[in-house]
Amino acid sequence: MVSLPSAASRLERAAAHHAGAEPTPTEGTWPHRLSHDPLLRVSDVLRLVQTEFPALTPSKLRFLDSQGLVSPVRTASGYRQYSPADVERVRFVLRQQRDHYRPLAVIAEHLAALDAGTMHEAVAPRVLDDDDAPAYLSAEALATSAGVEPEVVSAAVEAGVISQTTPAGFDRDAVTAIAAVGAYLSAGGDVRTLRGLVRAAHREAELAESAAAPRRARGDGEGADAREEALSEAAIGLFAACVRGSVRR
Repeated sequence: MVSLPSAASRLERAAAHHAGAEPTPTEGTWPHRLSHDPLLRVSDVLRLVQTEFPALTPSKLRFLDSQGLVSPVRTASGYRQYSPADVERVRFVLRQQRDHYRPLAVIAEHLAALDAGTMHEAVAPRVLDDDDAPAYLSAEALATSAGVEPEVVSAAVEAGVISQTTPAGFDRDAVTAIAAVGAYLSAGGDVRTLRGLVRAAHREAELAESAAAPRRARGDGEGADAREEALSEAAIGLFAACVRGSVRR
């Protein structure tokens, strides 16, 4: 049986292949100086990006594809294959959502400007391989990873933001939620109001799941995922807009 190289080694190989040369971008897409060779599987992209964005999921990647923000190559069997350039586009989209709360339409405009060369964004090639990272984190390790005090983890559990997955601890993707809880509490929020936000978030998640249910029942899992992601992203954007609008009045 032929062993496959790790995601990091494939990314490193692709970067080395193009080092010192001006690569030909795939259909002129940004980032132009990164390899556009489709060497990476979905699992590889998750491994490379989840260190910075632990909540990234395969369905989120499919949603970004359906919105035309990231366009991986499809194999003959229908599997998505990503390039190092695609991975950087994924990071760009997620940073725009996390750090600037920009809607997808605005992010798409920014990507189009980057593709055309009328907008510029610095890119630093990365080589990551976190195969040895533990699957679960203790409460103390979770707090350390999120850059918060252990009391924040306790508050998040009490408010229902997260729950312990196994006796070994919490899923690694809880880091993003804990960091957000820490920022909220530091800004003056408390556990009582945090519970209200969590209840509202759960209601929106249930609505998104219900909206996707008919497609899932017909066996259209990919369409259901896209529908669920679309409604969730719209709810997030609407919530951010309402909060900002109320604060600025």
